[in-house]
Amino acid sequence: MAGSRRGCARFLLALLFGLPLTVFLVAPAMSVHIIVSGSPELAAHLPEWRWAAASSLPLALWLVRSSLRRNGRLRGRSTPVPLRWLGFLTRSLLLLGVMNVVAFVKLKPDEQATTDSTTPLLVTAASGIAVLIALRWWDRRPRRVTVEEVRAAAAEADRSLRRVRAENERVRRQAEEVRTRITKLRAQGGAPPRTKPHGRPAHRPDVDFHALRVFHRESYQCADTAHLAYQSAQTSLRVMGSLVHRARLAPHRLVMPGRAAGRARAEMRAAAEHLARSHGELRLHVEDGLGVVQELNANTSELKHEIRDSCGPQGQEWFEALEERIEQAREDRRASRHH
Repeated sequence: MAGSRRGCARFLLALLFGLPLTVFLVAPAMSVHIIVSGSPELAAHLPEWRWAAASSLPLALWLVRSSLRRNGRLRGRSTPVPLRWLGFLTRSLLLLGVMNVVAFVKLKPDEQATTDSTTPLLVTAASGIAVLIALRWWDRRPRRVTVEEVRAAAAEADRSLRRVRAENERVRRQAEEVRTRITKLRAQGGAPPRTKPHGRPAHRPDVDFHALRVFHRESYQCADTAHLAYQSAQTSLRVMGSLVHRARLAPHRLVMPGRAAGRARAEMRAAAEHLARSHGELRLHVEDGLGVVQELNANTSELKHEIRDSCGPQGQEWFEALEERIEQAREDRRASRHH
């Protein structure tokens, strides 16, 4: 029952706002209709229709712009502002053209597009809605990609691949160094660490607390920096994935005469394969790098506990302060998500 009431309310709102808007949009057709009919009764209303016709284009611009997606082909950032508004104007003229032609054809002699009959008005409104739906559908379609864009994306993928490989190597070396340091600490400790009377571990004289603390911070920063780099690469991968799909379809959509078409298709296929290959390698190296970062984080966590157990009271205090900072950072992240 509530659903039917909401449906009726929406229908009434559509009639309340849609039909008057349609009247303004078809005002040019009504003006021409009055002039062609030569009816003295309708001629008395011609000035009002002309004023309404002056507002039809701004209304059509507003409707077209509102119906298109913010990140679509026309409203997206890749479209320059002059071309964007030129596109709005041409689409608005198309909307007005279709609606006014339909209205002019449907109007009978001595009939106005107001109270005389609602049928022409409803048919005209339906044609306008159909045009807006078609414009929105077209705007959502991905723009045809060029071979230059695919080559540029492939070159960027190659650069990202080199950066990720270098990052992987750096993180892997750091993880191995942390593991080596942990092994050395455990070998130097031998037996379980001595404790003071109050239960805290005693400081081993062969352990440099300051150097270990600095090394722990370097390992943590290395993992954090690498993780940010991999997140950026994953964002690029998502964009490239869409471009790879469009590039593979592009050769089948090229319409060119003679040998030029075959050459253009071959160039596009080669560029698309290059991009797909680089995209696949980049994805594999990013996945590998994320795994190495997890290993580095695990090793760094072990190092943290080794510092606590090997560096006496100062190691214990450092460990407790570090845990408090980590917990505070987690709380801050939770609070930021809720806000």
